[in-house]
Amino acid sequence: MNLIELILMSIFDIVEYVIISSKLVNHNKIDKFLVTIYILGASIITGISGRYISMRYNFLIGGFLICCIICLLYDMKIIETIYVYIVSTIIIISIQLFSIVLLKVFLGNINYEFVYGMISESISLVMVILVVKYIPINLMFKFVMENNKIFKAIVLNILVLLATILLYWHMDISGFLKDTIIMLFFSSGIIYVNLVFIKDGLKNKHDEQQLKIFEAYFPIINELIDEIRRKQHEFDNHIQALRMLTITSTDHESIVNSMNNYMDDLKIDNNLIDLIKLDNKVLAGFLYSKIKSAGKLGINFNIIIEDYGFKTKLKDYELIEIVGNLINNGFETKVADNVLILKLKKEKDMDVIELKNKHPYLDIKNINKMFKLGSSIKSNSGRGHGLYNVKDLVKKYNGKIEIFNDKMNEENYIVFRVLFVRN
Repeated sequence: MNLIELILMSIFDIVEYVIISSKLVNHNKIDKFLVTIYILGASIITGISGRYISMRYNFLIGGFLICCIICLLYDMKIIETIYVYIVSTIIIISIQLFSIVLLKVFLGNINYEFVYGMISESISLVMVILVVKYIPINLMFKFVMENNKIFKAIVLNILVLLATILLYWHMDISGFLKDTIIMLFFSSGIIYVNLVFIKDGLKNKHDEQQLKIFEAYFPIINELIDEIRRKQHEFDNHIQALRMLTITSTDHESIVNSMNNYMDDLKIDNNLIDLIKLDNKVLAGFLYSKIKSAGKLGINFNIIIEDYGFKTKLKDYELIEIVGNLINNGFETKVADNVLILKLKKEKDMDVIELKNKHPYLDIKNINKMFKLGSSIKSNSGRGHGLYNVKDLVKKYNGKIEIFNDKMNEENYIVFRVLFVRN
C-alpha cells in the first residue's frame, strides 16, 4: 500500500477506537474539532511509520498514539487509559476478524490489498457503531475497573489470545487469510469459555452487592422497631394525659390545642409504622436511615407508601441506588426550608417511584441535561453522576423517567417519576 492508503486505513482504526472508548467511559461530549486533529495527526504518523517500519513495530506505535488520544480526550489516569485501550482492542480485533471472515465467505480468496482492506474496515466501522448502540459494553468495563481480579484476568486472557492471532497476521498475512475461518472458530471457542466465566463472575458480583445491602440495612430495621416501641410508650402517655385533660379541664380551646399536638405526634408514628409494613425490609431500613439524615439536616422528608408490597424487577441494591440517588439529589439542592416527598405506588401495570423536591422552576433545557454525565442542578456541585447512574439502571430494565415542575402550596417542586412495568 502507498502512504495515502495506509493513512486512510489508520483513520478507520483510530475512529473505531474513539467510538468504542467513548462508550466504555460513558463520555458523550467530545470536542469534535479536537478529536479530528488527534485522529488525523495519529493517522499520518501511523501511516508514515507503516510505510518504513515493520508492521509488528508499527502496531506498537499505533497503540501508543491511541493511548495518548484516550488519555487526552477523557483526562484519564495512565492505568485507566491502558485498560480502556485493552478492552477497546479486544472488541475491535474481534470485529475486524469477523469482517475478514465475511469477506472470505462472500468473496472467496482475498489478499492484503487496499480495496479489500477498505471493505473490511467499512464493515468493521458499521459493526462498531452497532455494538456501541445496542450492547452495554460500558457496564462490562465498569466491572473490569472495580478491582475485580477475575474480570481483569479474563480480559488479559482474551487479549493474549487476540494478540497471538495478530502476531500471526503480521508474520504471515497470506497464511492467516487462508486459515481465517479456522482461527475464528478457535478464538470464538476460547472467548466463549471466558464469557461463561464472566457470567459466573457477574452473578457472584451481584450476590456480593446484594449481601452488602442486607448487612448494611437489616440492622437498621432493629433501630426502627426500637423507635416504634419508644413512640408507643409516648403514645400511651398521650392517651393517659388526654383522658385526664378531658376530666380536669373545662377550657375548650386548651383541649383542642392539646388534641392537635397529639395528632401531629400520631402522624410521625404512622410514618414509622408504614415503613414496618413495607414488604421490602431492606428498602424500609434504607428509608429509615434517610429519615434520620433528613432530621439532622433540617429537611422536611415525608414518605407516602401506597403499595406495601412494592416490588420491581430490580435487585435490592439497584433499587437502593435509584431511590438513594433521587433522595440525595434532593437533599443537596440547598434550597431554603427544603421539602421532599417520596411516594411508592402502583399505577395500572406500572410500579412508580415518585419524588417531589422543593426547588426553583427549571426550564426544559435544564431538565433535559439533568441526566447527562457531568451535569448537575446543584449550585455547589459539579458531579452529576448520581442521576446519570439512575438513567443507566432505568434503561437496563426498560423503565421510564419523567421530570416536570409542579406547584404545591404556591411553591414550585421538581417531580421525578421512575416507572417500571410490573412483574
